[in-house]
Amino acid sequence: MFEKEHRLQITKFSLYGLLKNLRFFEPFLLIYFLEQSLNLFYIGILFSIREIIIYVFEIPSGVIADRYGKKTELVYCFLFYIISFVLFYFATGFVGFVFAMALFALGEAFRSGTHKAMIMAYMDKHELKESKTKIYGLTRSYSLIGSMIASLVSILLVLYLPEIRYLFLVAIIPYVIDLIMILTYPNYLNDKRDTTFSLKAFFKSNIDGISYTFKTKKVRRAVFNSSTYQAFFKAIKDYVQPLVLAITGSMIIFSSFNDDEHKTIYIGIIYTVIYFISAIASRNAHHVQKMGDHQKLVQWMWLLTGLVLLILSFLLSSLWAVLGVFILLYIIMNIRKPIMIDVIGEVTKDDKRATVLSVEAQMASIMIALSAPLIGLLAEYSMQALFITLASIMVLIFILSFYPQKEKN
Repeated sequence: MFEKEHRLQITKFSLYGLLKNLRFFEPFLLIYFLEQSLNLFYIGILFSIREIIIYVFEIPSGVIADRYGKKTELVYCFLFYIISFVLFYFATGFVGFVFAMALFALGEAFRSGTHKAMIMAYMDKHELKESKTKIYGLTRSYSLIGSMIASLVSILLVLYLPEIRYLFLVAIIPYVIDLIMILTYPNYLNDKRDTTFSLKAFFKSNIDGISYTFKTKKVRRAVFNSSTYQAFFKAIKDYVQPLVLAITGSMIIFSSFNDDEHKTIYIGIIYTVIYFISAIASRNAHHVQKMGDHQKLVQWMWLLTGLVLLILSFLLSSLWAVLGVFILLYIIMNIRKPIMIDVIGEVTKDDKRATVLSVEAQMASIMIALSAPLIGLLAEYSMQALFITLASIMVLIFILSFYPQKEKN
């Protein structure tokens, strides 16, 4: 598939994604906080702290990666993660969880976009432009396999470990391995442009990066396209999952487990299937890419997703229809994502990629934060109305996306 000289590094890129997604605690984080006598108000504050820190550091982290070294930043990122897992294990009160969540959020902010930029830099250096979608789709498929493994293993861990808190200790193991592996990446991937830190230069780079993203038409369009779709996908995913659990709630598969344990098993099994199929979709995204122009393909996926949601809105009582749509949405997303990353890489300057990808992630977070209350209100009124509304907006975006191209032609 790839020349021998590239196979080892591409395998490292892939294993990175698999290992960093082995967050065995993630599906049970809310349950753990409740067990620690935190009420929903305090839990909400913790999640808010996480989102605020990610929002504040998202773009600066991209600038740090572009100016002071991508490899260096990833090392600090995983140190933040590992220390946060230790704090989550030992924390017994709200203040302890605040520190743990803050460090976890810094890890999230420092990670997003940085590794993708390193993959792009590697492909540029070795002139693997034609294989960009194929390589990114492969590495993303390993990330999804990691999520699939975590979903399966977490079921056993929750059922047989003394307490949920032990999940954080187990998660440290793959993160330490990932940290060590990052240290073996070639030094040229660090791509360090400054050896000394200058606060003035740092802030100037932040402003330049944001300005470049929004003033460059092709970059702005690509970032908006990607972040908007991600925001829609997250909103849809969060409301389809409760439908699945509600419909399957009365189904008893294993008589030796209680209702809560059944829900744990259902969540693990459903997500194992979804991540497995998504991994296959991501790995084969390059075949879809060959069907036509990249930008037109991602535009048509707006229409496809809208039509799928419209069909779902009339079949909400059918378990198989809901499950089928849930899986199909993940397939579309995981075919679209590698192609979209390729599009962003093509229109962005090499020394701006980590920053632009950070802006993209931040835009998605802003859109989710702004739309979440309205989506929740609409879902409270009617799930059918929610999916019809989202489907209509997606179809409208698809239609509008062609107008600038027509004017240009």
